[in-house]
Amino acid sequence: MSQESAMSPSDSIHPVAIIGGGPVGLSASILLSLRGIPNVVFERHSGTSIHPKACGINQRTMEIFRVMGIEQDVYKVAAPPDIAGRTAWYTDLGSSGREIVSRDAWGLGQYADEYEKHSPSRYAILPQIRLEPIISRRAKELNPDGIHYGKEVTDVLDADDADHVVVTVKPTKSTSPEDTQLIRARYAIVADGGRSMTNKLGVAWEGEADIFHMVTAHIRTPQLRKLHPDPRNFLTWFTAPAMGGSTRTGFLYQIGPWPLDEHPAEAQEWVFACALIATDPTAFDRDTMVARLRATLNLPDLPVDIISLSHWNVNAIAAAQYRVGGRGRIFLAGDAAHRIPPWGALGMNTGVQDVQNLVWKLELALKDPVRHDGLLSSYDAERRPIGRSVAASSLHNLRSHSLDMDRALGMGGDKSADENAAAVAPFFDESHPDHAGKREAVRRAQKVLDTEFKAPGTEVGWFYPEADFWGEAERAGHAGQHEDSGIAI
Repeated sequence: MSQESAMSPSDSIHPVAIIGGGPVGLSASILLSLRGIPNVVFERHSGTSIHPKACGINQRTMEIFRVMGIEQDVYKVAAPPDIAGRTAWYTDLGSSGREIVSRDAWGLGQYADEYEKHSPSRYAILPQIRLEPIISRRAKELNPDGIHYGKEVTDVLDADDADHVVVTVKPTKSTSPEDTQLIRARYAIVADGGRSMTNKLGVAWEGEADIFHMVTAHIRTPQLRKLHPDPRNFLTWFTAPAMGGSTRTGFLYQIGPWPLDEHPAEAQEWVFACALIATDPTAFDRDTMVARLRATLNLPDLPVDIISLSHWNVNAIAAAQYRVGGRGRIFLAGDAAHRIPPWGALGMNTGVQDVQNLVWKLELALKDPVRHDGLLSSYDAERRPIGRSVAASSLHNLRSHSLDMDRALGMGGDKSADENAAAVAPFFDESHPDHAGKREAVRRAQKVLDTEFKAPGTEVGWFYPEADFWGEAERAGHAGQHEDSGIAI
């Protein structure tokens, strides 16, 4: 192993080292740079994300992006209002396909006035493949020598007898010990997504892991907007009787590039995701994924170009502690602290809000570490309950698709295709005696799904159990908003 390199001379200690250069790590870098705090970022990949990943950016995150100086850059390339505020459920998109229900969402349509009262910043929809370059450019603008792609962190040590952490870094593709570097920093932020650093630090996970397996295809298909009955819908859910309901059937969302009039139809991209069903292979390749997509949409001749394909497990877990290390100089943020189901688009948003909470506290601790050590502990006290609550609420959103929408229609994964078809038929048949009941059940299910589609991303009157020195929660119950543990209900 080499000695500390020219990037970090032996007498140099960075104020903050950031492990991971995705949206959360880069946001941390920008917020630190704006406060005049030197920082260094290490990202294992050679550049920004090649997978669409996160899309929804809630109002609180957009407020932070305003501070970071990128809010208007995001709006310029985000989904236009006529796309960004609609979602719908269909049986399929073929000639026999039927719309089950459509609705306004994400602060547009009937919710526009309400959301405008929450914040001057608007909810935005922009996939991570187009958001991340905007954040990266800003981070490099403020910190031109501090953003390092293609650099993998293999270890971070916070020794009891040191006043800094030691970060072990190497070129991602290198196998030579001679290329390894030791970088010193006063504090480290671990924001490496779902990678292994949290596990390596010995931090336990709490919640439900590996709930079920999903596959996601990033596709290019120029004809789909013309074939969709209502291309205003950013997100389309499918609930085909033969496939056992919504999550099993899959969902589809468009990701631009936008504005539409500046890009040819051939450039339009979509994402399709589904859980595995009995007839699926254990692992999809491009051919089997195209076949599954066409079967779900009931468009057997749809031209499809698969850009990327990924398998992933649904998790609803949070780290047992966000401040770790022998001296508490390491902080977990983003997916390194919580792995959240994407139903509700709260993963990246929660991560950006994590580092916004942390950065100003690091600024004070760097000036006077003894005086403000307790302030650093408030990061765990304030953000960990939110991570746990967001994981739980996102899991609730996921399960509401089957427990509420599918149940309203009478469908289920444990029923045959014929049973599911018979169950949903009255919904479309106005002469059937069960028609009105089915329609009302779907209306009620949509009200339940407001937690996903009408959720500004803020909780008013949030309660922190660790700050409750006077027993207020036990006496008042906070109007039933929280369990005894303080988790929001």
